[in-house]
Amino acid sequence: MPTVQYLKKKLRSIRSTQKISKAMKTASTVKYSRINALYAEFSRYEQSCNHIYERCRADYDALFGSAPCNAPEAFIVMAGNKGMCGSFNSELLSFAEDIIKNSESPLVFTCGKQAKAFFEGRKLPYEKSYVFSDVPSYSEAHALMGDIEKYIADGKISAVKIIYPKYSNMMKQTPSLCNLLGSSDEEKSGEDLLFLPDKESVIKGTEDKILSARLYKMVLETALGAQAATLMTMRSAYDTATELVGELEGQINRKRQSQVTADVIETAAEFSQ
Repeated sequence: MPTVQYLKKKLRSIRSTQKISKAMKTASTVKYSRINALYAEFSRYEQSCNHIYERCRADYDALFGSAPCNAPEAFIVMAGNKGMCGSFNSELLSFAEDIIKNSESPLVFTCGKQAKAFFEGRKLPYEKSYVFSDVPSYSEAHALMGDIEKYIADGKISAVKIIYPKYSNMMKQTPSLCNLLGSSDEEKSGEDLLFLPDKESVIKGTEDKILSARLYKMVLETALGAQAATLMTMRSAYDTATELVGELEGQINRKRQSQVTADVIETAAEFSQ
């Protein structure tokens, strides 16, 4: 049977875990709320950009020229910065590994500390690594897009594919593969759009912003999913710790009461003699 001293020591340890998980749950709640508000606001802008892109997809894709037939594919792998978010990173990175290994000489760009650690731990080659903020800014995604555009312009890659956790809700983030360019099989007519001063000028002046917007939305989805997964994990850890604290306190109180009762009986027996 465990002693009172042992139970007290275990209780202190669990209370420490309870405090840490509560603090992390609070931090994740704040970050999740900030990213969710940013995501909701930016999604309207991204939808407008995507509408223009889908209407003139061939024109935007043509700006990058035709890459050599033997040029490799580029994969942008997005994951979280922290590991305390359940199976969020492991499922995503296993999904990425299965896809990339079937591509011939791919160029991999990792986004997030966990993605970089995954590739380094398995000694898998990657071209460049990016670490975004927990609440990522548009400029961070824009810098990544600028590097990708240089690779495209130099004919070093034939396609750009993004592996990221598609966000559905707090409970569900699905590992997904998305083509940054050429997302649909059929081009939609751009005749219903009015271009000023002309179509060519508009396409050249907006391609960077439109592709950056598409990329940034996926960056936000990754950050949103990571914080949601962390929040749910820390909430579960806090609830479990709280339950264990209650059980241990009950055990300690029962042992104390048992000890007091034994002392009273022993004292009464001494006086009765």
